[in-house]
Amino acid sequence: MGQAESLVRSVFPRMSLVERLSFLVIKRPESITGRLLMMIAGVEALDAFDVYVDDAGRVLGTTGLYRYSRDSDQALWVSWFCVDPEARGSGVGQALLHHTVERARTAGFRRLRLYTSTDPNEAAAQRLYEKNGFTEIRRKKGIISTLIFREKAL
Repeated sequence: MGQAESLVRSVFPRMSLVERLSFLVIKRPESITGRLLMMIAGVEALDAFDVYVDDAGRVLGTTGLYRYSRDSDQALWVSWFCVDPEARGSGVGQALLHHTVERARTAGFRRLRLYTSTDPNEAAAQRLYEKNGFTEIRRKKGIISTLIFREKAL
């Protein structure tokens, strides 16, 4: 879990406080702290957190699924989808995204949602999401970049 958290922090250096604290929830979702943080963030449940590991045991990517309280009957949300910059272009991202979509589909959800941003470091992810049928549903202007919300019908 330490390698996964380090990878996420390196790929997403500008996290909000809630995003930074999310790994406390991932590590111990049933703890009082975990439940309190989920309640504050409006998260109903964590459904998965997966890592892509190479033969040497190095974490090359992460992905997860969670449910927001406001739309938990409709959609799962992708969390911490990222690929080690050194592994990009090798198929890790496509494999992780396919795995994530299949998990959501198997769980019986009709939609898979995510948010990303206009940060130049996320340009390759934008292309991957578009290639895999995640359509942009709205944007929200932020201080540093604009958040992009995407959805895929399952």
